[in-house]
Amino acid sequence: MPELVPTYTTAVNTWQCDENDHLNVQFYTEFAHEASGQLMARLGLGPRAQVESGLLVRPTEDHIRYLREFRVVEPVEVHSAPVEIGERHMLAYHEVRHPADGAIASTIRRRLESATPWPAAFRARAEAALVALPTGARPRSVGTLALPALDLAAAPRLGLVETGRTLVKPTECDERGELLARHQTGRFSDGAPMLWTHLGFDRAGMQRRQQGSIVVEILQHYRQPLRAGDAIVLMGGLIEASDKVLRVVHCLFEAESGTLAAWAEAVGMKFDQTIRKIVPFSDEERACLATRKIHLPF
Repeated sequence: MPELVPTYTTAVNTWQCDENDHLNVQFYTEFAHEASGQLMARLGLGPRAQVESGLLVRPTEDHIRYLREFRVVEPVEVHSAPVEIGERHMLAYHEVRHPADGAIASTIRRRLESATPWPAAFRARAEAALVALPTGARPRSVGTLALPALDLAAAPRLGLVETGRTLVKPTECDERGELLARHQTGRFSDGAPMLWTHLGFDRAGMQRRQQGSIVVEILQHYRQPLRAGDAIVLMGGLIEASDKVLRVVHCLFEAESGTLAAWAEAVGMKFDQTIRKIVPFSDEERACLATRKIHLPF
């Protein structure tokens, strides 16, 4: 029977942690990038082989579930396998583990697409290595939405608010000069405090009460490559809320053309940094959230 194989090993650094003193969400996307490259190499189509074959391979989707924290100094292991292979696409499953006890900290399902058909030898190796995607790694609270044609000019009319405005830096890009998926996740993470503020939360007050916000699941769609020097605008909004859960959308636009380059559907919660537990929203917070919902024609 095919099994998951080791594809990445690292440890958590202080600079990778957020206000909750745990690993920021963007680095799980980086794990997917690193592990996917290693998995492709194991299957005979690593970076050098892709160049030699003239293949152009890009990620088009990441689904990530965050199950357990990583904190400073803790080691990280990723084990991977393909779960689906087609003529020009592959779904890779990455299991992010705590090496000390083998517990699963996160599951990542990444869709990779090639501009041309896969080489026959690579596809045969991938088919031989296929495993079933675990039930727990499948989308739970995301994946039912289909974002309509949307540009930057139309976004405010739909109720989306600006949560970030930056330039793409060369150091954030891959060897082709395209923005790495990790930094797209980073833009969503950096925009979250602005979105929470728009939703009526006093972020400074939350910190004084030792509260933060966390993401437990995210589905990211990469539509168009962003390149070094591009100006980008991040817009976001609240889709729905319950006693403990917010479901939000983040959209990354290339500012000059107004094109939607990437978007994500994310599930967030309020987090007590002292007891390391999710806490419910107050009655006042729920009342405020009820007035902030957007109504996108999904």
